[in-house]
Amino acid sequence: MNGQLFEHPFAELIHEIAAAGLSGSLRLARERVKLVVYFEEGGIVYATSNLRAHRLSECARRWGVAPVQQLASEREKMSDMELGLELIARGELSREEFEDLLARQAIEVLRPALLWTDGEWSFDARVRLTVDFKAQVDARELLMECARRLPHDFVAGRFSRTAAAGAGEKLSPVPVATNGLKLSPVEAFVLSRVDAPMALFELTAISGMPETDTLQALYALVLGGLLKRDAAPRAFNADQLARARSVKTPQVRHTPAEAKPTPEPAAPEAPKAPPPPSEAEMRQNEVDILFARLGDAQNHYQVLDLSRDAEAGEIKRAYHTLAKRFHPDRFHRDADPSLYARIEDAFARISQAYETLKDQQTRAAYDRALGPMVVMRPKEPAAAPTQKKQQQEEKPQQKGAPKPSPASGASMPWGRPASAAAVPEEIYQQGAAAFQQGNQTLALSYLGEAARLAPKQARYRAQYGRALAVNQQTRHQAEAEFQAAIALDKENVYYRVMLARLYSEMGMQRRAQSELERALAIDPQSQAARLMLDKLRGKG
Repeated sequence: MNGQLFEHPFAELIHEIAAAGLSGSLRLARERVKLVVYFEEGGIVYATSNLRAHRLSECARRWGVAPVQQLASEREKMSDMELGLELIARGELSREEFEDLLARQAIEVLRPALLWTDGEWSFDARVRLTVDFKAQVDARELLMECARRLPHDFVAGRFSRTAAAGAGEKLSPVPVATNGLKLSPVEAFVLSRVDAPMALFELTAISGMPETDTLQALYALVLGGLLKRDAAPRAFNADQLARARSVKTPQVRHTPAEAKPTPEPAAPEAPKAPPPPSEAEMRQNEVDILFARLGDAQNHYQVLDLSRDAEAGEIKRAYHTLAKRFHPDRFHRDADPSLYARIEDAFARISQAYETLKDQQTRAAYDRALGPMVVMRPKEPAAAPTQKKQQQEEKPQQKGAPKPSPASGASMPWGRPASAAAVPEEIYQQGAAAFQQGNQTLALSYLGEAARLAPKQARYRAQYGRALAVNQQTRHQAEAEFQAAIALDKENVYYRVMLARLYSEMGMQRRAQSELERALAIDPQSQAARLMLDKLRGKG
């Protein structure tokens, strides 16, 4: 069983394997990166790749796990499983501690690969993990996180395929426990609307939100197992599922010599350890891991790979370690322009985090603004009969009443506190005030946090872009924020003027003129756009 990821994305493959309860190995390949994920009765029990940064010894170095680091330096050619077996035999790690490390390692392998929209995959039910150590990965949370970060058009395409085929797709609630799954406000709102099987077009119509936002939320809820699609694309047909389930489970042995993932005699060989990477590959691997981590980071502590209770010395050491490895000067000579721009943006974010956290006062102010994380725990989708009756009686009133916006302060149907929505707005207002007062460090901290907490708020993204545009090193990131704001609010002339001003300051006069012309096409009376365009054309 094999195929292309643009037809069957990685996240959907994991979801389908989990739903079918299959055991075996799923291999992925994209350019030079290869990885393998092992399943047992639908659960992920191990994941590894050919990137050096994903080896357990490298992960342990980043996490500061001393026993693994020490043994790995002594036994360079030892596999991940052999490392674990010896550490347990020495009494330096318990079985549970080693399995926790395997789970963390698997998440680092899976998280960037879940965003692949191209590449190849293959599944073999005969290849099993023949050791008695298993990672326990919460795949649902990872899959939902992936759904939120995939491009809007890609997600929309996952639904339009069935709609175009005339499938008349319906989505139904699934009576499963959420187990602490954190839902975004949009996801909680959309989920509250599905109390019975509903057609896709009905859901997008009654949500009261842009179709792209609704589809993104539905995709996340499906991958999280909270909704079920009746016409979802399938990677495995009924015959393939039957054959996969009929494969006899290999014998599990515990000796170190047989601790590596090995197949049954009739199965293809399990992946061998990759050859040592070159220095250039190692550097690229480090950069790939950095970009993946920063893409997931939601606050300054996560940018520096620290916990919120980190001491001042830890913050300083973390920054200097990152500066030593990722300062743009290290890449100036041999990096291509696009990679260099991304490294500049990444290091600007690292520097911003350090500047905020190194000072006791700015750190205290940032911590106050950061506050506790808002955790959304919706009720069970399957309501009791009396609850269903009550919901049906309330439906006419709900349809006639205005639909609450996820960004509003009104309580959401799943018990969301009214004050929760005020958190990003409060942070944004503090950031805007800091920007007006010329406190660039605090402005970037607050505005960046507001934009990450509420990425669909166009004015948060635009104001964050204004703050980033002040510094030449972060102008590429400012451009991305302005473009995000425009995508969210296409009719807003001021965002286009902001972007045009940035292009002008960067010496990109043609791009600046194009943005101003688009702004005037939207609002021919815009004086700001007209004056700036005349000036660029030499008329002012």
